[in-house]
Amino acid sequence: MALVNDNGEQRGGNPSLLKKDIDQGLTGDKVSYPDPAASPLGTDDEAAGTPNTPQQVAMARSIEREQGAQAGQRAPDFGNDKRGPGRASIVIIAGIVAVGLLLLVAM
Repeated sequence: MALVNDNGEQRGGNPSLLKKDIDQGLTGDKVSYPDPAASPLGTDDEAAGTPNTPQQVAMARSIEREQGAQAGQRAPDFGNDKRGPGRASIVIIAGIVAVGLLLLVAM
C-alpha cells in the first residue's frame, strides 16, 4: 500500500513522517498525542552507520498504518479509572499507619 500526498505523488521515506503517524494514533498502538523523544526516530540507526532507506521507511509506514486501520483509533485514557484505590495507594497508606503505630508504641 503506497502512501501518496495530495498531488498523487508517492511519499513516506522520511522517519519523521512515521513518527507523525504514530503520534497521531494512525498506527493503532497509542492515542493521538505527541510523544516527546530524546532523539528523533531513526537517529540511532544513523549513528550506527546503518540508516534506513526511504523504501524501508515507506514500507514501515505502510504496514503500521494498515495495522492501525485494522485496530481502529484508540480513545484517550487519562487515568480516570473509577474502580477505587490502586495497590500502590493501599501499600502507602498501610506504611503510614505502621509508622504511626510504631511512633505511638515508642512513646
